[in-house]
Amino acid sequence: MIGFSPTTQTRQGWPYGNCVQASYAAILDLPLDEVPRFDPAILGSEGQGERERRWLRSLDPPLDLIEVQVPPGLPPSFLPEVVPPVEHLISGLSPRGFGHRCVGWGGRVLWDPHPSRAGLTRVYSVGFLVPLARERS
Repeated sequence: MIGFSPTTQTRQGWPYGNCVQASYAAILDLPLDEVPRFDPAILGSEGQGERERRWLRSLDPPLDLIEVQVPPGLPPSFLPEVVPPVEHLISGLSPRGFGHRCVGWGGRVLWDPHPSRAGLTRVYSVGFLVPLARERS
């Protein structure tokens, strides 16, 4: 595990929900206020993935996010068969009908930062945090 500290999001609903911020705080064992916001309300013209990767590169040690898209129609029961037993981010559709991010383990939701803890009804992607290769001189 990278680290884990269950963190509950403090804002809910699109476009202000901070599930991504809370998921990073949980998986990296950081206080919520040490993780920037990634919700759509503040992104502007910068893409979410680009903003996340820029922040991850600024950490010590620097990290990168490798996201693997889950094909539509793949049954959720299949994910544990193909996702290794490691901690990861897992994104998809919440029961509330919004895009949502949680912390996963081996293709399953380990921690839902939403106060309902309801998880995901559909998974869009699984994201792995990996050490960023340092440039060789």
